[in-house]
Amino acid sequence: MHDKDTIKELLLNYFKGSVSVIQKKWIDDWVNESLENEEVFYSYLEEWERKNPQYLTDTEQALVTFRNKSESGISQKIGSGSSLKPQKRRALKLFLVASLTLFGLLFLGTFDKVTVKTYNTGYGEMITITLYDGTIVHLNANSELKTPRFALFSNSRKVELLGEASFNVTHDPINKFIVHTMNGLDVIVHGTEFTVYNRRHNTEVQLKSGKVELIKHNANGDESVLMKPGEKVRMEIDGVLQKEKVKAPEDIASWTQYRYVFDQTSLIEIARIISDNYGVEVEISGDSIGKRTLSGSFRSEDAKEFAEAVAQVLGISLVIEKKRFRFAKMD
Repeated sequence: MHDKDTIKELLLNYFKGSVSVIQKKWIDDWVNESLENEEVFYSYLEEWERKNPQYLTDTEQALVTFRNKSESGISQKIGSGSSLKPQKRRALKLFLVASLTLFGLLFLGTFDKVTVKTYNTGYGEMITITLYDGTIVHLNANSELKTPRFALFSNSRKVELLGEASFNVTHDPINKFIVHTMNGLDVIVHGTEFTVYNRRHNTEVQLKSGKVELIKHNANGDESVLMKPGEKVRMEIDGVLQKEKVKAPEDIASWTQYRYVFDQTSLIEIARIISDNYGVEVEISGDSIGKRTLSGSFRSEDAKEFAEAVAQVLGISLVIEKKRFRFAKMD
């Protein structure tokens, strides 16, 4: 079973969802044996996906599927005419009422409120969410995540993120997991661990394990970028994608433990983190100190503690006035 052709055939059947429980267990164990096996797994996955495109996220198609199933079920029941028992006729009536209500909500413009669940975090707050497919999401402070409330209304597992989140995605050989950002960048994956930063300044994706594909939507067509573990891709306001290696992949999403890791990070960037995560206005007096950089890590759950530690390491002063922090040179 360990020869290359047999493994490839088994994996392709796995991606189609046509393997036994025992075979699935063997594949899971085999993938976890080594990084080489994991690379082989994802290379065959990419090959299979190119031949079997699954990137279908149109909710209209999902509704068509739902409607077809509904009409099929109704026709089968009606076909039996008066032979329906009272209980079945009542169930059919309830089903019809529910269907009409559902599509009534659609036309009234409240369909999204019914089918989409929204998670929000306040400043300084983090939450952990387990989605219906088992995917675990750590949602950072001042962030919003929209997810399907019911699996019925999406052919793929699609979520929308505004802010920052870390994802540990449950593998699904059929349905891709897609993170849609407000900046027109989609993160597409089957099963992996990664973080997405998506705020007003830029969008950044860091990959800890597995492989993901980034799709950037442009007026002239889509641009695709494949990522490997230990890489990060940053999209600036101008839309340019920049890929680079992460020096310490184990520190990806360290913020989920309230631990902040810096590597030649400027005070300007740190000020943005404080502002985004804690909702305070941060002022930097003087361009020279704004360009000062900090390397190292520390743990903090409080904005004041965070800012004081930064000021101490950089040798600058910190003045706090209600919800305003001001960094300045020492007198």
